[in-house]
Amino acid sequence: MTVAAQPAARTPRAAKLRIALIGPARYPVREPYAGGLEAFCHTMVSALRELGHEVDFFAAEGSDGNTKDFELPGVDWGDRAEDATDTTYPEGGRERENAAFIELRRLLVARGYDVVHNNSLNPYIFPSEASPEPLPMLTTLHTPMVDEIQDAITAAGLRAGRFAAVSRTTARDWRLPTEPVIIPNGVNVNLWRPGPGGETAVWFGRLVPEKGAHLAIDACRAAGIPLVLAGRNGDHHYVRDEIAPRLGDGVEWIGELSHAELRGLVANCGVAVVTPRWEEPFGLVAFEAMACGTPVAAFRRGGMGELLRDAPACLAPADDVDALAAAITRARGLDRDVVRRWVVDRHSLCQTAKRYTDIFRQVAAFAKVGQ
Repeated sequence: MTVAAQPAARTPRAAKLRIALIGPARYPVREPYAGGLEAFCHTMVSALRELGHEVDFFAAEGSDGNTKDFELPGVDWGDRAEDATDTTYPEGGRERENAAFIELRRLLVARGYDVVHNNSLNPYIFPSEASPEPLPMLTTLHTPMVDEIQDAITAAGLRAGRFAAVSRTTARDWRLPTEPVIIPNGVNVNLWRPGPGGETAVWFGRLVPEKGAHLAIDACRAAGIPLVLAGRNGDHHYVRDEIAPRLGDGVEWIGELSHAELRGLVANCGVAVVTPRWEEPFGLVAFEAMACGTPVAAFRRGGMGELLRDAPACLAPADDVDALAAAITRARGLDRDVVRRWVVDRHSLCQTAKRYTDIFRQVAAFAKVGQ
């Protein structure tokens, strides 16, 4: 007698999570992104929603896809735009932001999310006298240590929650109450698509001193390769003193592009130059370029040296313009298909979102046990 095959038992679908994702408060999180942190938060929200989770996104007023019933105030320089930087505040700006975060934290406690994913750079998201209640929170560290945030974490101790860091380099810079998990950022490889390359080099990102675009100009000139710069003016004094005098003679600054325009530009360039002058935590632009198949020549500094150690990329000692020029020349000879495949296999946004989901479930489960 023939026995009919029994249908395979279905694996129970994991329950969706109610997630509050906290973004940075300085600029609206929308395209074109003000920086890598804004890009990470916006794309991560989309990826988590695609995985079926319910995500409330808290970000600066004017953001795209955020929760509109509570928006962070942002930073408004008014008629003092020439004084604007990415790290300072106009008069009263810091106080407004701190007050907003105290109010936000109380709101998060009241709404009872499964997990809060903190990507902000404000100390009042952690327990304090103003809001001492516990939160099931995972904080991702995207920057080197910030003194006021470190002080808040130290004061909160274990009540500060769990931590992730975008690189081991970044994790080592902080003093944390628990061991952080290392989760490098991911790239949407379905948007950052391969292109044919070209003869021109590209540098893209914020034009601020710590990103070192002026050294990319000097290195490309030494290598005899034209360069296009794409990005917003994040420090008017730096652009006036270091960038503007170097423009011309094969170097062009085209300003800030939409993300679609930027992807097209990068895919049609022969090499991307990345020049951090600080301990770069991750360096998202390098991975975005490589997703287009565009080889990277970069300074071996911070997370760049760590995460690109075994990558098909060409690294140079930090601040060494001559060595970077040689790296630019070598990088142009790398196989574009190999470059893209490396990112697709290791740093896709989907992989990153799934890794975060695993940690979120741990944080949520631990919080329920503690109730």
